[in-house]
Amino acid sequence: MPSIAITGTIGSGKSQALSLLSQHLPATIYHADLENRKLLDQDQEIQELIRKAFGEACVDSMGHPDRKRLFELITSDPSAKTLLEGILHPRLEKVWKPLALKSKGPKSDFFIAEIPLLYEKGLERFFDRTILVACSDSVRKERLTVNRQLSHKETSAWLKHQIAQDQKILLADHLLWNDASTYALELQIRQLLPILTNL
Repeated sequence: MPSIAITGTIGSGKSQALSLLSQHLPATIYHADLENRKLLDQDQEIQELIRKAFGEACVDSMGHPDRKRLFELITSDPSAKTLLEGILHPRLEKVWKPLALKSKGPKSDFFIAEIPLLYEKGLERFFDRTILVACSDSVRKERLTVNRQLSHKETSAWLKHQIAQDQKILLADHLLWNDASTYALELQIRQLLPILTNL
């Protein structure tokens, strides 16, 4: 069960690539964004830690962390970003890291993980292969504006905390360029499948 990490800069289409790839390979799937939401919405210990760390202003009327307020904090204050990552990342790693370590090497099934900050956190060493999903800046801005309702200022604030896409291209084992349709991305994945299935 070879372990594969899918990563990419915000708005590149990592989740889309994960979904398409998992349709072709027998795999255990890890989706970082979904796991992160699950922690924020369901884990009472996490909710209390965030309340203590950032105050009542960062918690909504249901007691859940206010994602928009947290986003504003971590994009404007590096110490807040470090503090939030210190709360969330160890718990996220408890989910994916044992699966990645168990899966390294040639076996029958795959472990495929979508991890946005793979290179920023030096996590690529836990995987047999890394796949970068990339796109042009104009496409990224359109996706983030239309799909996530992020302003140009918010997008720029988020991007400055990530390694530049050009650098990530040099680090990745495989590249999927996601400027066009879902079908175009699907065709690229099909070309990649023979390589992955021979790991």
